[in-house]
Amino acid sequence: MRTPKRLIPAALILFWLIMAGLLVYREAVVPRLYHGGTWKRAAMPEDIWLGLFFGEDQLAGSVHLQTVPSDRNDEEGTSLKASVYLDLPLFGKKTHFALTGTAWQSALYGLREFDFALRAEEHDMRLTGTVDAGQINAVMHTAGEEVPFTLPVGSKLLLSGGLGLSAVTLPHMQPGEVVYLDAFDPATMSLGKARLEALRHEVLQVAGEAVETTLIETSIGGIVTRAWVSKDEEIVRAETPLGLIIKKISPEDVLKAEEREDSGVAREALTVRAKGLPVAKDMNRLVLRISGLNETLNLPEDSRQHREGDLWVFERQEPGKAAATEPFTASDADEYLAPDIFIQSSHPRIQEMAASIAGETEDPWIAAVQLHDWVYEHVKKVHVLSVPSALEVLERLEGDCNEHAVLYVAFARALKIPSRVAIGLVWSDELNAFGYHAWPEVYTGRWIALDPTFGERYASPTHIKLFTGSIDQWARLMAFVGKIEIEVVSVS
Repeated sequence: MRTPKRLIPAALILFWLIMAGLLVYREAVVPRLYHGGTWKRAAMPEDIWLGLFFGEDQLAGSVHLQTVPSDRNDEEGTSLKASVYLDLPLFGKKTHFALTGTAWQSALYGLREFDFALRAEEHDMRLTGTVDAGQINAVMHTAGEEVPFTLPVGSKLLLSGGLGLSAVTLPHMQPGEVVYLDAFDPATMSLGKARLEALRHEVLQVAGEAVETTLIETSIGGIVTRAWVSKDEEIVRAETPLGLIIKKISPEDVLKAEEREDSGVAREALTVRAKGLPVAKDMNRLVLRISGLNETLNLPEDSRQHREGDLWVFERQEPGKAAATEPFTASDADEYLAPDIFIQSSHPRIQEMAASIAGETEDPWIAAVQLHDWVYEHVKKVHVLSVPSALEVLERLEGDCNEHAVLYVAFARALKIPSRVAIGLVWSDELNAFGYHAWPEVYTGRWIALDPTFGERYASPTHIKLFTGSIDQWARLMAFVGKIEIEVVSVS
């Protein structure tokens, strides 16, 4: 058997952060009808270089944005070309990442066309699409397949990145002003509302010069980001979760960048150091005190984890305790048996492999265990800075917890076993801390958690589920990062 390694979805979280670099100039996509405003820079080509820093000095990557006026069918607009490159020493191993893309946005109606390509090591994915009549019509290209999908949107669409940097795509705002906009995230392909508020004017020192700016705070799904925008309506600085800072730099700064060592900033941001008792291996019950979260961030309760007063109890599920059933509705069946653009459970390649693994058994739990064992044994454990697709994982047979979970859920649904992805935290001996993680759950009369990344047919009590959902929900992790606190009260 493969030795299970520490695998947390750091790569996916970092991907969201990198995507945020695409948001930082208002030429991106916001309509100029906002408050009757005009685009004083709409007719000016721009060539912008931005640095992505962990802390003030550790350059983690760069974003190159080029915009030019571009009219189509007598409609004013702007063409955007973006290139994002990352060479990040993460957990002792360099991860190479490149994202390139183009978009066209109408000056009146916002985003209209987009084409983004992602390459992470040997993994490729491409997203193309148009926006028309309040709907996104897109195609995801992965593992040699084209997967079309549609999403309803508002009449005016903001190109977002899941981290709130939409603040810098607005026309000039005055302190006290609040705006709500629809937002589309090309990293998670999800829609939401962005709340933007101009807090105050501040003077920043940039390259030795005093620059007057407006501080704008953006909230998307509980994720808060701040951006400082100059009077010339360009970003001077943006601060995102995990300590990532976006600053304007020169091409020479990128070329002169020296080899960087892992400063540990990202690692610490993506882990939770527990207080109290030490965490033991092979436990069956774990009692924690969880704090630091606001009232909107409630952990789910089920047969594995439940609340007792101000404590949370986590227990290992065992076959002998399977008598009690949990409710399962028709809407649950619709959600947890259906394919989506990343969990392609209806694809012939997925269905054929799932059937081959399960063999002739008609017992859903036996089939679920067989799927677990196959994924654990055959998927190589490596960090992948990408958005997981079941077809891509089946073709490559490598990845971290995200890839394991997505492939497993696709297999299970292909066999008509209700399944979903749980997102949360798990204990890591290597980190001596809890790390962010993803694992599958299957329904066989009750929801049972497995972990094919670690080879656990019954997930250990150290799995703390924060929520469930497909990739369009995974950005919700950012609302927990840096806030959640854990105290170990009891281990048995």
